Order: sequence, then structure tokens, then C-alpha cells
Amino acid sequence: MTTHTVRAEPLTEKGFAPFGQVIAAGDMEMELRGDEVFHLNVLHYERRPLRCDHLNRHHRATQALVALAGKPTLLVVAPPEPDFASPEDLETVRAFVCDGSAGVNLGLHVWHWGPYPLMDHLTDHVDLVNVQGRFFATDNEVAHLERDLGTVVEVLL
Repeated sequence: MTTHTVRAEPLTEKGFAPFGQVIAAGDMEMELRGDEVFHLNVLHYERRPLRCDHLNRHHRATQALVALAGKPTLLVVAPPEPDFASPEDLETVRAFVCDGSAGVNLGLHVWHWGPYPLMDHLTDHVDLVNVQGRFFATDNEVAHLERDLGTVVEVLL
């Protein structure tokens, strides 16, 4: 197995623009396609090593994620174009540190992993408000990086 290393960058509107919107102030635009309707729930993610072995994406609904309690998180993303059939696609992967003051609205077809809590002695989990299509189970394409490419993405903070 090989490791592809990505350095995390702070979440900014400009930096995140190719992947969606930063939810901080103003209006956001969420999208639905086909027979989708929005579903809202709270996700609970445990702390884990910052090693991404797969990416997910959705084609019929955008997905908004906002950490509760202002907890900092890490989010790994990639643009819609690559299909992760070859190791060269890993060059498109980026990582963002969300400091807890904002959330994200992932665009249609955007690959993502997380957001997961950052490692420190105070944060062992994060609860996230999650708004996405109700039929996400059938609208969830997965790129298996470790299984298919023999690679994991390791994030440096």
C-alpha cells in the first residue's frame, strides 16, 4: 500500500469554492435532482486517524454539514471530474480544516470524506447537522482508494 500526502488548508470561501459553499453568513443554495427531497439528521463521528481510504459523492442532492458545539473538523474533498480509476487522480484531492465557526455545503458530484474531529485531548467526537437527499443510500457513489488503487490519503495539519 502507498500513501498520498495532502497538507490541510484553512477553510475559506475562495479556497472551497470549487467544491461548494462555506456556510458562515448569508444565503446558501442547496440543490435537488429528480425525485429527491431533503432529509435532516445529526451525524456522530468518532475521532480517527486522518487517513482517507475512500471518497463518497452524491449526484441528486447537495449535502450541508455543520459541526455542533463549534468543534474543529477536517474535511477531504476532490472535484467531480476524476473517477479515481488511476493514481494520477489523487493529485486533485484537497483537505480543509474547519475551525468550528462555519460549515460546508458540498456541491453536486463533489467527492468527500468526513468531516472528522481533529485529534486533541478534548475532542473525541463531533456531532454534525447533516442536510442531504433522503435517498442518499441509493445516491452514494464510492471511490475505494485503498482497495482499488492500493493508496490511502494521509492528511498533514
